[in-house]
Order: sequence, then C-alpha cells, then structure tokens
Amino acid sequence: MDRFARQSGFEGERRKLGTLYASKAWIRPGGTAERVFLVKPQAYMNLSGPPVRDLMGYFGEDREEDLTESLLVVYDDLDLPEGRLRFRSGGSSGGHRGVASIIAALGHDRFSRLRIGIGRRAELPPADYVLEALDPQSEKRLDEAAERAAAGLQLWMQEGIESCMNRFNAATPPESSGGARSGGES
Repeated sequence: MDRFARQSGFEGERRKLGTLYASKAWIRPGGTAERVFLVKPQAYMNLSGPPVRDLMGYFGEDREEDLTESLLVVYDDLDLPEGRLRFRSGGSSGGHRGVASIIAALGHDRFSRLRIGIGRRAELPPADYVLEALDPQSEKRLDEAAERAAAGLQLWMQEGIESCMNRFNAATPPESSGGARSGGES
C-alpha cells in the first residue's frame, strides 16, 4: 500500500479512529470523481475489523451493501507461495484472523481481497516464521510482489475486481520453495 500511495500521489497520513489513513480525490473512468482512502488499522491484526468499520462509518460509507468494488483488503497469506498475488471477491476468511475480524465487524463478507503470498516453512510455527528476518532472495521476491500489488491496486481502482482476478490470479507464481528466510534452508 505504501508503494501504491507514493506512486499515486497520496500524501500525508492522518490518525483517526484507530487507523492511519491517507486520502485523495480519484477520477474514475468516465470522469466521475470520488474520495479514496488508504487505511492501515493500528490495532493488532486480529482486531482489524472495528477500526475499518468505524472509519467507514465516520466517512459515511454504507457498510451494509456489497462492497466488492469499494473496499479492498490487502493482507499477507502463509498459504500462498512467496510473492504470489491472489485477488478474490468475497468469501470466508480462509483462517486469516484479520479478515475474520473485518467480516465480523462489517457483518458480511462482500468485499474484495488481495492476498500476498509469504509462503511458510513447516518446521516453524507461523508466528515465528512471520517475525523472522528476510533473506536477500525472499526480500527480492516480496519487493517484486509489492510492485505487482501496486499495479493491481491501480487496476482495481480503474476496472474492478474481475479484471484483477483475470490478470493476476492466472499469473505464474514466482519461483519459490515455500519461503526462505534467514536462518533456514529453502
């Protein structure tokens, strides 16, 4: 999100209702303008839902409707190979506690998601793996994923979730052995 914010001219984060956010006017294809928000909940990941819901309510977003074209949640995913992107429009949390919190806070699962694969190593508990330092190869793969994710956010803003799923979900994942971090073998 930070890369997309820099590339798209979002400037200065503000604090409100347990989030850091940046906003700007965005011109949609066809010339209609709307306000776009990039939001980072500042709660623990598994408590992300209430800050998202509260900020949406503060700015007048109707949380009851289908949000597939107006809310995109971006998060890391242990179950995708390192560097792989996967867009999705709704559905369950897939076991991700942050997404489960957002579903619970909104009262439905009708919003888009961008999962960014970080892989996993079977010999490490997930909490240890996600806190481990990146080795240079993993850092390069994830940097490339961040660049593709920024392009994906741009496409989602312009064309919606279906275009993103067609373009990014079918893409061949980067070569990966499931995630190599420092201190471990890949």
